[in-house]
Amino acid sequence: MKKVIATLIALLTVSLSVFAENNFSVKDIIEEENRYERLKAKVASAEKSDWNTPFKAAKIYILKKKKMSEAYSWLEQSLQAKVTPQNLELKGDYLILHGLEREAFENYKAAIDLLISQGSEDFGQIQRKIQILANTTP
Repeated sequence: MKKVIATLIALLTVSLSVFAENNFSVKDIIEEENRYERLKAKVASAEKSDWNTPFKAAKIYILKKKKMSEAYSWLEQSLQAKVTPQNLELKGDYLILHGLEREAFENYKAAIDLLISQGSEDFGQIQRKIQILANTTP
């Protein structure tokens, strides 16, 4: 019986130390879930022509690497509303995270082409992503 109690105390101590090391609280989890629900409601109520609202929501979660399937559907909603260099680049980022390098390259290239057609020369960030992609892909 003493051995069982000692084991339980040890497990509880380890569990508490792991929980403490993660630096998150129940309050943080609730706040994150509330933020997600607010974003979800915003995207759901966005006009069909509004590309920016679903784009911003998708970007938040893709960069956090959380709720990725929802983020992808928001990204697609953004692209259906209007194809922009921003949402094409973000789709490339999403595809990279899922190991789809060729598809990511195509989206990055499309983003640069669109920027050029708009008269912009500010595509260095996307070029760097393509260079990194070229250096890491066999």
